[in-house]
Amino acid sequence: MTPLCRLLATLALGAAAGCNAPGEGTPELGLAASLLPNLGLAGTLSVPVRAPSAWQIEARFTDQFVDDKSFADNDLPEAGNWTQLDLGLLHFSSWEDERAWSLRFGLTGFEARGEPNLADEAGEYFGGYCGVGRFRRFGRNFAIGPELTLVVATGPDPRVVIPQLTWGVRWMPGAR
Repeated sequence: MTPLCRLLATLALGAAAGCNAPGEGTPELGLAASLLPNLGLAGTLSVPVRAPSAWQIEARFTDQFVDDKSFADNDLPEAGNWTQLDLGLLHFSSWEDERAWSLRFGLTGFEARGEPNLADEAGEYFGGYCGVGRFRRFGRNFAIGPELTLVVATGPDPRVVIPQLTWGVRWMPGAR
Protein backbone atom coordinates (compact mmCIF):
# COMPACT_ATOMS: atom_id res chain seq x y z
CA MET A 1 0.00 0.00 0.00
CA THR A 2 1.38 3.39 -0.95
CA PRO A 3 1.93 6.16 1.62
CA LEU A 4 -1.01 8.14 0.21
CA CYS A 5 -3.37 5.16 0.55
CA ARG A 6 -2.12 4.48 4.09
CA LEU A 7 -2.79 8.10 5.04
CA LEU A 8 -6.32 8.06 3.59
CA ALA A 9 -7.06 4.69 5.24
CA THR A 10 -5.92 6.04 8.62
CA LEU A 11 -8.11 9.15 8.21
CA ALA A 12 -11.09 6.99 7.21
CA LEU A 13 -10.75 4.69 10.21
CA GLY A 14 -10.25 7.61 12.60
CA ALA A 15 -13.30 9.42 11.26
CA ALA A 16 -15.45 6.29 11.40
CA ALA A 17 -14.38 5.52 14.96
CA GLY A 18 -14.83 9.05 16.27
CA CYS A 19 -17.99 10.35 14.68
CA ASN A 20 -20.55 8.74 16.99
CA ALA A 21 -20.71 6.90 20.29
CA PRO A 22 -21.77 3.24 20.58
CA GLY A 23 -25.50 2.82 20.10
CA GLU A 24 -25.96 6.21 18.40
CA GLY A 25 -25.90 4.93 14.84
CA THR A 26 -25.48 1.74 12.90
CA PRO A 27 -22.76 1.42 10.25
CA GLU A 28 -23.86 0.68 6.70
CA LEU A 29 -21.94 -1.49 4.26
CA GLY A 30 -21.97 -1.50 0.48
CA LEU A 31 -20.54 -3.58 -2.35
CA ALA A 32 -20.73 -2.47 -5.97
CA ALA A 33 -19.47 -3.22 -9.43
CA SER A 34 -17.31 -0.28 -10.52
CA LEU A 35 -16.80 0.98 -14.08
CA LEU A 36 -14.32 3.57 -15.39
CA PRO A 37 -11.54 3.87 -15.96
CA ASN A 38 -11.32 0.04 -15.63
CA LEU A 39 -13.71 -2.60 -14.24
CA GLY A 40 -13.65 -3.76 -10.63
CA LEU A 41 -15.31 -3.65 -7.23
CA ALA A 42 -15.99 -0.93 -4.67
CA GLY A 43 -16.60 -1.55 -0.97
CA THR A 44 -18.15 1.11 1.27
CA LEU A 45 -18.40 1.68 5.02
CA SER A 46 -20.44 4.60 6.30
CA VAL A 47 -21.56 5.72 9.73
CA PRO A 48 -24.02 8.46 10.71
CA VAL A 49 -22.48 11.77 11.73
CA ARG A 50 -24.93 11.62 14.64
CA ALA A 51 -27.92 9.37 15.35
CA PRO A 52 -30.87 11.21 13.76
CA SER A 53 -28.83 12.65 10.87
CA ALA A 54 -29.26 11.72 7.21
CA TRP A 55 -25.58 12.64 6.74
CA GLN A 56 -22.95 9.92 7.00
CA ILE A 57 -19.17 9.80 6.95
CA GLU A 58 -18.20 7.44 4.16
CA ALA A 59 -15.03 5.55 3.26
CA ARG A 60 -15.02 3.74 -0.09
CA PHE A 61 -12.25 1.50 -1.37
CA THR A 62 -12.21 0.71 -5.09
CA ASP A 63 -10.00 -1.80 -6.87
CA GLN A 64 -10.40 -1.87 -10.63
CA PHE A 65 -8.43 -4.85 -11.84
CA VAL A 66 -9.94 -5.64 -15.27
CA ASP A 67 -9.00 -3.57 -18.34
CA ASP A 68 -11.35 -3.10 -21.29
CA LYS A 69 -8.68 -4.83 -23.41
CA SER A 70 -9.88 -8.07 -21.77
CA PHE A 71 -13.08 -7.73 -23.86
CA ALA A 72 -12.05 -5.85 -27.00
CA ASP A 73 -8.80 -4.78 -28.62
CA ASN A 74 -8.81 -1.01 -29.02
CA ASP A 75 -5.17 -0.80 -30.24
CA LEU A 76 -4.13 0.87 -26.97
CA PRO A 77 -1.74 -0.71 -24.45
CA GLU A 78 -3.31 -2.66 -21.60
CA ALA A 79 -3.98 -0.53 -18.54
CA GLY A 80 -2.72 -1.56 -15.11
CA ASN A 81 -4.78 -1.85 -11.94
CA TRP A 82 -6.49 1.20 -10.49
CA THR A 83 -6.73 1.45 -6.69
CA GLN A 84 -8.71 4.26 -5.07
CA LEU A 85 -9.80 5.39 -1.61
CA ASP A 86 -12.54 8.01 -1.11
CA LEU A 87 -13.27 9.72 2.21
CA GLY A 88 -16.19 12.09 2.48
CA LEU A 89 -19.83 12.68 3.25
CA LEU A 90 -22.87 10.77 2.02
CA HIS A 91 -26.47 11.98 2.22
CA PHE A 92 -29.68 10.15 1.39
CA SER A 93 -32.84 12.11 0.64
CA SER A 94 -36.10 11.07 2.29
CA TRP A 95 -37.23 7.61 1.24
CA GLU A 96 -40.42 7.92 -0.81
CA ASP A 97 -42.05 4.83 -2.33
CA GLU A 98 -38.97 2.88 -1.19
CA ARG A 99 -36.69 5.10 -3.35
CA ALA A 100 -34.15 7.79 -2.45
CA TRP A 101 -31.47 9.95 -4.05
CA SER A 102 -27.91 9.92 -2.73
CA LEU A 103 -25.34 12.70 -2.80
CA ARG A 104 -21.68 12.04 -2.00
CA PHE A 105 -18.61 14.28 -2.01
CA GLY A 106 -15.18 14.43 -0.45
CA LEU A 107 -11.48 13.73 -0.96
CA THR A 108 -9.97 10.94 -3.02
CA GLY A 109 -6.57 9.42 -3.61
CA PHE A 110 -5.80 6.81 -6.24
CA GLU A 111 -2.93 4.99 -7.82
CA ALA A 112 -3.04 4.38 -11.57
CA ARG A 113 -0.61 1.69 -12.72
CA GLY A 114 0.62 0.51 -16.10
CA GLU A 115 -0.70 2.55 -19.03
CA PRO A 116 -3.79 4.00 -17.30
CA ASN A 117 -7.04 4.79 -19.07
CA LEU A 118 -8.28 8.39 -18.78
CA ALA A 119 -5.03 9.59 -17.14
CA ASP A 120 -1.92 10.20 -19.23
CA GLU A 121 0.62 9.08 -16.63
CA ALA A 122 0.83 6.26 -14.09
CA GLY A 123 1.31 7.31 -10.46
CA GLU A 124 -0.41 8.60 -7.34
CA TYR A 125 -3.15 11.22 -7.62
CA PHE A 126 -5.05 13.29 -5.06
CA GLY A 127 -8.23 15.30 -5.52
CA GLY A 128 -11.94 15.48 -4.88
CA TYR A 129 -15.14 13.81 -5.98
CA CYS A 130 -18.86 14.51 -6.18
CA GLY A 131 -21.56 12.03 -7.08
CA VAL A 132 -25.26 11.35 -7.24
CA GLY A 133 -27.19 8.09 -7.12
CA ARG A 134 -30.66 6.59 -7.03
CA PHE A 135 -31.42 3.69 -4.70
CA ARG A 136 -34.41 1.40 -4.25
CA ARG A 137 -35.04 -0.53 -1.05
CA PHE A 138 -35.67 -4.24 -1.11
CA GLY A 139 -36.14 -6.55 1.81
CA ARG A 140 -35.92 -5.11 5.28
CA ASN A 141 -32.43 -3.58 5.36
CA PHE A 142 -31.14 -3.52 1.77
CA ALA A 143 -31.05 -1.04 -1.10
CA ILE A 144 -29.76 -1.37 -4.64
CA GLY A 145 -28.92 1.22 -7.27
CA PRO A 146 -26.45 3.13 -9.42
CA GLU A 147 -24.22 6.09 -8.57
CA LEU A 148 -22.43 8.38 -11.00
CA THR A 149 -19.36 10.13 -9.57
CA LEU A 150 -17.04 12.72 -11.07
CA VAL A 151 -13.42 12.62 -9.88
CA VAL A 152 -11.12 15.63 -10.35
CA ALA A 153 -7.50 15.03 -9.36
CA THR A 154 -3.90 16.04 -9.87
CA GLY A 155 -0.70 14.01 -9.87
CA PRO A 156 1.85 13.07 -12.53
CA ASP A 157 -0.83 14.20 -15.01
CA PRO A 158 -1.63 17.70 -13.68
CA ARG A 159 -5.36 17.62 -14.50
CA VAL A 160 -7.46 14.46 -14.51
CA VAL A 161 -11.26 14.41 -14.78
CA ILE A 162 -12.81 10.95 -14.63
CA PRO A 163 -16.45 9.81 -14.51
CA GLN A 164 -17.09 6.63 -12.52
CA LEU A 165 -20.21 4.49 -12.47
CA THR A 166 -21.03 2.03 -9.69
CA TRP A 167 -24.05 -0.23 -9.32
CA GLY A 168 -24.36 -1.98 -6.03
CA VAL A 169 -26.11 -3.18 -2.91
CA ARG A 170 -26.14 -1.42 0.48
CA TRP A 171 -26.87 -3.11 3.78
CA MET A 172 -28.56 -0.52 5.98
CA PRO A 173 -29.50 -2.20 9.30
CA GLY A 174 -30.33 1.08 11.05
CA ALA A 175 -32.44 2.59 8.23
CA ARG A 176 -36.06 3.38 8.91
